[in-house]
Amino acid sequence: MGSSYALTCTGQCLRLMVVCLGCIAFLNMRPVYAADQVVTRDETLFGKIESLTPEVVRLLPRGSTDAPREIGVADVLLIQFDDEPQGLIEAKRRLVKKEFVSAFHAVKEINENQLKSSSVAIRGEYAYVQAVVSGRIAIKTAEEIPFALRRVKRVIDQFTRSIHYYELLELAGDLEVALGEFDKAKNFYDKMIEGPPLMAIRARRLGGNCLAAEGRHLEAIAEFENLQLENLDSNGVEQEKMAACLGQATSLIALSRFDEAVSLVQAMLSRDFPEEVPISSAEELVGKAYSLLGQSFLEMQQNQKALIAYLTVDLVYNTNPDIHAESLLQLIKLWAEGGYPLRAMETREKLVNSYPESVAATQLNSPSE
Repeated sequence: MGSSYALTCTGQCLRLMVVCLGCIAFLNMRPVYAADQVVTRDETLFGKIESLTPEVVRLLPRGSTDAPREIGVADVLLIQFDDEPQGLIEAKRRLVKKEFVSAFHAVKEINENQLKSSSVAIRGEYAYVQAVVSGRIAIKTAEEIPFALRRVKRVIDQFTRSIHYYELLELAGDLEVALGEFDKAKNFYDKMIEGPPLMAIRARRLGGNCLAAEGRHLEAIAEFENLQLENLDSNGVEQEKMAACLGQATSLIALSRFDEAVSLVQAMLSRDFPEEVPISSAEELVGKAYSLLGQSFLEMQQNQKALIAYLTVDLVYNTNPDIHAESLLQLIKLWAEGGYPLRAMETREKLVNSYPESVAATQLNSPSE
């Protein structure tokens, strides 16, 4: 069950350190001079944003007399106009970090009257942030989902040339999934297929997730398998293939094909992780992989292997709160059944203190537990 990921992660960290430090500096410091900015996965570019489409940003670099540079939206983490309100800038930085509650508070500080004289592009950025914050918090809390969906749809219809168009389509689909409307969700995901290649790959994976959520696991497995055979050289594609692999394993588990799920996940973990997969994303994917291994081993009554898998999540790949919380819940049971009550109690305290509002903590306190 050993993974070469641990061996390759250190080298990957060193190679990406300069880029990470640059992004951190950008996300935590204000620019020293006025200019539009485009933050990509590899660099921060300064200049004048000349146009935006759902596919590309056209930026004339600062001091350049050449033709504007085109940056594909799949590579863009953040755009910033030089005359944006500071609250909007801060909110978008929080979105990059997936800190949706903090982004919500930042965007609430914006005076809407200040935006009335702003460009359509800036007003579009404001509407985008409001929609994403509303949608992601709604999904997380399972509250006000219909309201959030209406807001997202409105922004999609109003700002048809936004670079966030495909991201908003995905969010609308995710909200429909949260409502159990899988056909409607797939309609949104299918619209993403019309976008850049990475968006099309992602859309197909999300469509596979819809099939799985409906219990159509054989169809989902076929879609996930086809995705992993795609030969496309683009940043983000390998990450989508890894996610599809885990989606396939999840469907195999649902069909009680536990041996196949274990073999599939172990094969994924044995491969060298592509350098283009961000470390944070890779760690989350690996955490999910070990969680699926733990689930499969439990079903196969191989408790010792399940314990090791869930411990790996707890001690190493614990960046996803939901996955980590679920692993802690399973560890409590495994420690107790294995005759280690003290460790079970310590793990219980860790779950309750770290994730008091999680589904796992709720299950822990239910009468059946």
